[in-house]
Amino acid sequence: MARDNVPSVYRSILCPVDFSGNSRAALRYAAMLARLSDARLFVLYVDDPLLVLAAATRQDARALVASREQDLRRFTANVLRGTTPTVHPTLLTMAGAPAREIARAAERHGCDLIVMGYRGMGRAARFFFGSTTEGVVRLSRVPVVAVPPQLRGARLPAAGHPRLKRAS
Repeated sequence: MARDNVPSVYRSILCPVDFSGNSRAALRYAAMLARLSDARLFVLYVDDPLLVLAAATRQDARALVASREQDLRRFTANVLRGTTPTVHPTLLTMAGAPAREIARAAERHGCDLIVMGYRGMGRAARFFFGSTTEGVVRLSRVPVVAVPPQLRGARLPAAGHPRLKRAS
């Protein structure tokens, strides 16, 4: 999708995922931005360090790591299925504190944007992002786009809402 004489807005985009619906929405958004900017897309999964440590003491630690990588491939392929033009992301798995590892991965791979989902927390959502998203915003040297949670269902407007008033 090379575009002659059109400057690229982003060269490289990182999208950390946790296999949730929110990260699914963020990956779709990141893929759209990557297509529009003709940018590289990196999809990152950061594994919990305690689980990695526990797995390292077991003989099937390699199988666990391979399983996570396979889960990431499957998740990414499922989310990006049917996108046109096709996006071919680079998949990354790491272990550690998620916010720190996300910021490091962005720097290591020369990303100039991070796109990630966050979870809303009811009324407090306007004041706080999810703890990982907030940590990435604090640690990152590049802009972070926080994609809000997907709508779980349509809500009817309140009784006094202007859309419910009848035209005279």
